[in-house]
Amino acid sequence: MRKALMALALGALVSMAGQPQQTVSPEEKALKEAMRSMADGMTRIQKAILYNDKEQLLAGVRMLKRIQPGFLTKHGEALKKFMPDNSKFAMSLAKKSEIHIQRYVDMMREDIFSRQDYSNIAAGYTHILSECVGCHQKLRKWRWGP
Repeated sequence: MRKALMALALGALVSMAGQPQQTVSPEEKALKEAMRSMADGMTRIQKAILYNDKEQLLAGVRMLKRIQPGFLTKHGEALKKFMPDNSKFAMSLAKKSEIHIQRYVDMMREDIFSRQDYSNIAAGYTHILSECVGCHQKLRKWRWGP
């Protein structure tokens, strides 16, 4: 059994060594890092809503607020690479999503401090998630099924 696992691991290493390294542009790397931070912020917001944790909610909103302003405009060139056939549409969609997400983040922040209405905060979270999914469906051509 141990020899079989070693052989499998060695085979995986050899197969990976034969593949060419993909170089990632600095723009693409920054885009991926920003998307990861946004995903982390969304995760914090979701957990905060579920556990009624105002501090985590604020932390998640701050993460989105810190990333979002001008994010898609700054990384437009990397974004265009996802849709080379229709880069004008990609930028238009991304800019609209950026505006909507910023508006929902601001609304959530206002609800945290003034009304403390978790149903509105949850609705804002849902709208942001819909913006993310909608953009990824169009830009990355996410599809369900065959």
